[in-house]
Amino acid sequence: MYDGDYIERLLLFEKPLTSRFRKKYVEFFALEILQYCYGDFYKKFNVYDSPDLCDKERVVGIEVTEAVTIEEAQIKSEFVKYRLENDNSKKERRRQIIENNGGRVEKFGLSYPVKNSESEIVTFQNAIRKKMEKLSLYRSRGFKTLGLFIFYDEPPIPIKIELLKECFDQVLNEYNDKYDFLYFGYSCGLVYYDIVNSDIQVKIIDRSDYDKLMYAARVKTDI
Repeated sequence: MYDGDYIERLLLFEKPLTSRFRKKYVEFFALEILQYCYGDFYKKFNVYDSPDLCDKERVVGIEVTEAVTIEEAQIKSEFVKYRLENDNSKKERRRQIIENNGGRVEKFGLSYPVKNSESEIVTFQNAIRKKMEKLSLYRSRGFKTLGLFIFYDEPPIPIKIELLKECFDQVLNEYNDKYDFLYFGYSCGLVYYDIVNSDIQVKIIDRSDYDKLMYAARVKTDI
């Protein structure tokens, strides 16, 4: 039974993650999810840089990115600064920037602009596009197999898995060189797309296990 224990532990961290540490948190979280879903295969992987995840032999590399709009990224960044700011006039300026981007500072958190399925898909596709230029660099470094992990920090609007594959393919088909596989990690789930063999699968992650993975990634980021 889900008891919310790990969510309560997350609230004990004194400071929010800045943009730089948020990136590292997402990378640790991606690895936690992969190790949870695939066990021993990803035990030999660790968080590095360029690409973000790879095995010790540097044969398989995985680039990690977060699917987020420009406005959402701005809102998240400003809200961290808002929470850390002590000057009331500066806090007000931060709040105004958040509202100008469609967000709102609430009593117990933050609200974001309303999404629809079309805007959400565009966000996923843009996450792929911004990482496509990395491929040639990584191949030149000797990596034999390369993957992309897209992290989405909430449950997506319900979509058939075949349509999600189509939205990935629309972007991938714009390029001659493609990643060998793609992971799409979201709140309580992981989609695996074997691009080479055109096969897509989905794994569901139990809510309590997902929160545990989230907490583990946050602890590693805080070190």
